[in-house]
Amino acid sequence: MNVAVIGRGTSAIINVLLLLKNDHRVTVFYDPNRPHISVGESTTPPIGNLICDVLGLSIHELVKRGYFSYKMGINFVDWGCKDNFKHQFPNTSIAHHFDTNDFNLFVCDLLEDMGVEFIAKRVEENDLDNFDFTINCGGWSNDDYYDVTLESVNSAWLFKKQYTEYSQFHTLHLATEDGWQFGLPYPNKKIFKCGYLFNNKYTSNEDAKKKLPKDCDVTGFFTWKPRYAKTLVKNKKIAYNGNKLFFFEPLQALTLHFVLDFALLINEYLNDRQECKRDEINQRYLKIIYGHQLDIAYHYSFGSKHKSKFWDDMIYKSKIMLNSSMHGYEQKFKDEINYDVRYKNDISRLGSIDRFDHQQLQNLVK
Repeated sequence: MNVAVIGRGTSAIINVLLLLKNDHRVTVFYDPNRPHISVGESTTPPIGNLICDVLGLSIHELVKRGYFSYKMGINFVDWGCKDNFKHQFPNTSIAHHFDTNDFNLFVCDLLEDMGVEFIAKRVEENDLDNFDFTINCGGWSNDDYYDVTLESVNSAWLFKKQYTEYSQFHTLHLATEDGWQFGLPYPNKKIFKCGYLFNNKYTSNEDAKKKLPKDCDVTGFFTWKPRYAKTLVKNKKIAYNGNKLFFFEPLQALTLHFVLDFALLINEYLNDRQECKRDEINQRYLKIIYGHQLDIAYHYSFGSKHKSKFWDDMIYKSKIMLNSSMHGYEQKFKDEINYDVRYKNDISRLGSIDRFDHQQLQNLVK
């Protein structure tokens, strides 16, 4: 099938890699005047597996070349009742951190060598009727979206800083009074790429900036509205992914993980483009999106070491959301967790959290 992809950010690249793996022909259209957001990115193990499957490059090789740094999981600091807790990937799996601009340009060159055509032209979906299908990863737009049930952080100051006190092999999740701070370690550069995350309904941009570390190098600022598109597959010829489809917040670095999940659903639809299949795929998409929101509520329900209006409200709202879910919270929620552990369910009945996550994250409240 001849497929067009709009955009050349990381979400677009993930979709291109999976399309190639499924033997589709791919053409990429991108706006040459639209720069990448200058931020590092963090992954889960399936992303590295896809890169290796299609490009033949392992995480170890890309670390050696300087494009990746190793990631063994998440280092939670001051969340729940723990000073420091590492949420590890199961079965010694590894993932990676990477610089968006450097890695994406490197991969695009490799993809061109593999026959993917990149066209530096701003296009709309309706301009691509000559293609069998289009996947739009072109970023946020004014299309019709749903608001999230639980809005947590929605703004970030980006900065670089040296840290010696935190793990060089885990994504840092440091709770603050305004929300939390992520940190992506790049040991070869002796730097963390960080973001101070907050909700601008509780904290002004100026006040948040004052709380950045004194010795940091501020690199940017961005804000967003947490939301998601009403459908994954818009019609017989168009699907969305990436920020065009959804973005909530970077907790647990799950955004790219779900981008791959949704790319898998899109490729499944390409094998059977009947209307009933499209409806099925869109329902599965919405179920995953709901599970993602439960994941976020689950984490915030543990609270943090900080006492603030933001954290008080997040704990309260998270527990309301969990209580109103089909799983409940308190004892019923714990029963669901025990069910996953007892029967070794790799895919949990609670959103996308698996039994390994349950067993580890419960340490935050012990």
